[in-house]
Amino acid sequence: MSKNIEVLLRAKETTELLGPKNIFQESPEPRRPATRVPPVGTKEEAELVQRVFLLPAYEAPRLVVFHQVGQMDEAVGICARAGQNLASQTDASVCVVDGDLHSPSLHECFGVDNLRGLTDAVLESGPIQDFVHPLSGSNLSVLTGGSRRGEAQAPWKSERLRSRMTELRAEFSYVLVNGPPVGQHLDALLLGQIADGVILILESHLTRRETARAVKENLAAANVKILGAVLNNHTFSIPETLYKKL
Repeated sequence: MSKNIEVLLRAKETTELLGPKNIFQESPEPRRPATRVPPVGTKEEAELVQRVFLLPAYEAPRLVVFHQVGQMDEAVGICARAGQNLASQTDASVCVVDGDLHSPSLHECFGVDNLRGLTDAVLESGPIQDFVHPLSGSNLSVLTGGSRRGEAQAPWKSERLRSRMTELRAEFSYVLVNGPPVGQHLDALLLGQIADGVILILESHLTRRETARAVKENLAAANVKILGAVLNNHTFSIPETLYKKL
């Protein structure tokens, strides 16, 4: 688990790293009231879910890709815990998907097998629910990477992937995708184009500002909407209690 994360949906660093933020317009009708369920992970991770998915908004996102900027082990956990928090704070159906076919690991976060998943769904027929793991006693489901990632390179670029994502939209209220490192794989851009937007995961003290800006420009050129960013393993140069008052 991250030592600490900073949600850059309203912080000064978002503008400095990624340019002007995307701000959802407020709607007079609340979307879904959150319940009082203790969050999974840090309170910043719970805030991420609240600000991206649960605030009243027009056209708030339902299919979001979490993209790491560079390779980091904890990125998949941030996506997994976002799915858990979203499922626990609403009565809506939530599915977390492993879209990182280069290094699938989402199944390890939830303790499920990886025998059938997204790659199998892309290459085979049948309803998408045949490939999904519903978690017992929860409104959360998991679609792992699957067993046929070595065969899925060509279909990954086809309309078959879009079709499967459309099915997920129809079956679940929210779909959260753990994507591959953006800037390293072309399929990261494709996933972003299919989704309503992406959240970038940056590693404090490791992700270079120039790299983050280049990623932003590439996503913008591909017409991918950036919803916000998460700064992982963030440390405070001043006491945290004072920092939060700034």
